[in-house]
Amino acid sequence: MKKIIIPTLLLLALAGATSCKPTESNYRAAYDAAQGKKKASATADADMAIPAGALQTIGGPTIRVVHGDSVYVTSERIRFEGGMENELRKWSVAVAKYKMPTNCASQTSDLFSEGYKSFFVRNAEGAYYVIAGSFDTLDEAATFASEYAGKKKPASFVGLPHAPVIIEK
Repeated sequence: MKKIIIPTLLLLALAGATSCKPTESNYRAAYDAAQGKKKASATADADMAIPAGALQTIGGPTIRVVHGDSVYVTSERIRFEGGMENELRKWSVAVAKYKMPTNCASQTSDLFSEGYKSFFVRNAEGAYYVIAGSFDTLDEAATFASEYAGKKKPASFVGLPHAPVIIEK
């Protein structure tokens, strides 16, 4: 029995001593292989990408064309929460969406100082929208939303799809 165990242990030790050792070239080869797979995956994802505006969230804003301008429109139950004036009409242009009313109050104040009749509203799920203007018709709201978007950077529309969203109440 000892005659079998000792040669087996020697073979295992010899195999372990001659196996692949971690060297810089081995690490580089593994890294390059991983980067190649990552690039191939990114290329495949780009080939399968959905065109901008083609995918909409369920229950979220949808794109509508009003007088040649594409605007986001959604229908939600909203109620006035705060601001200088209660100007809530049928069509309101939301420029940000927050979970906390303090964030809305701050941005509402900033917009009011810029001359907008801003206020904020709350939807049924408890989210707060900063409203930059509220209008009686969709046409007026779409015109305002397009003009407002032209003045602001897309990153300024916090919680929204990089553009104002018109909310029909």
